[in-house]
Amino acid sequence: MSDDPTFRIAGSAGAGAVESVRARVADRLARGIYDAEEIARVKAASLHTFTGDDTTAEIFRRCCVTWEVDRPPKITSHRAWIGAPLVAMKRVVRRLLRFQTEAQLSRQRDFNWNLLLLLREILEKDGRPS
Repeated sequence: MSDDPTFRIAGSAGAGAVESVRARVADRLARGIYDAEEIARVKAASLHTFTGDDTTAEIFRRCCVTWEVDRPPKITSHRAWIGAPLVAMKRVVRRLLRFQTEAQLSRQRDFNWNLLLLLREILEKDGRPS
């Protein structure tokens, strides 16, 4: 497995993850979901790895997950009989106010995305030997 550059082991749980991914890819190839050309394209893509410590890696992972600020949160209620009308009202209010915040959130999302790209470049250059 260590001579196969297609899958890289990350941490102690990596070996199980590698085998799970191999099995899913083989299954999807057999069912025709993936084709050999797609696999070759993914293999040829450059892999961006993070070489920082665990704390920094977790912070960077959270940034990657939460950069999209205009994704609306799910509206729910724990109240039994009045919960459904409250949720309906909140959804209507959200739709009415969306036009007030849409432009600012869009600009914030673009800023977050560009900042993430810049951070990734800085981290990659920091990890490369000079």
